[in-house]
Amino acid sequence: MKFITEMELRNVYRINPFTSYMVEHGSRLTPEARQFLTDRQVEVSFETQEPPSNPKRQAEKPDWRRRKLCCQMQSVYALILLTGQELLERDVLLAQKVLELSGLFLTLQKGEGGGTSTAGLSFRGCAGISDDALFEDEGDCFEVTEFHIQLEKGREIALLHRLRSVLRELGITVLEAAECCPQEKSEEDIIPEINYMTNVLSSLICRSAGGKTCQRQNSLHTATNW
Repeated sequence: MKFITEMELRNVYRINPFTSYMVEHGSRLTPEARQFLTDRQVEVSFETQEPPSNPKRQAEKPDWRRRKLCCQMQSVYALILLTGQELLERDVLLAQKVLELSGLFLTLQKGEGGGTSTAGLSFRGCAGISDDALFEDEGDCFEVTEFHIQLEKGREIALLHRLRSVLRELGITVLEAAECCPQEKSEEDIIPEINYMTNVLSSLICRSAGGKTCQRQNSLHTATNW
């Protein structure tokens, strides 16, 4: 709490004599300061609350979660390009599939998501992911472990799994940003495209693992029999 002293009031009064004085919220007059005002018949009033915030200034200050989302989207886009570049040296067709996602992700960065930006892409589901579930969070076909990186396509599987994991993390950041200050067009609108990309990567991981039978269907069948 701030105390307003007689000396402060004297200095102000000497420069510009006043007939009224408002004590700001969170401040108090010392007894000497109060007597000084009484002697000069200055009307004293007290501010009862903090001054209202400036909505325009608040609107101009971006929320940290939106800044985090912007930075993370840049990082993910860079990782898509890097993953595609590394795969070019090992599997050209696999690299093309990953780089195909870079165009989709670029539209998300520009705020052009919304379910139509996947129209020109080749992935239309697989044995374990139906057309109806392309934009849903279908989880992993199987857990990628140290066993998978020992396979012939182990490096490719690790690269794809890393990208898929980062995309899932991005989805959580999107939800955080959408929750902080909802707008007419929410960041949450791009979640279906993020799900689409993770499903594409899950399918590519499954194929790279070398299995001719869908791992998702196989795991469901095993669980049912068990």
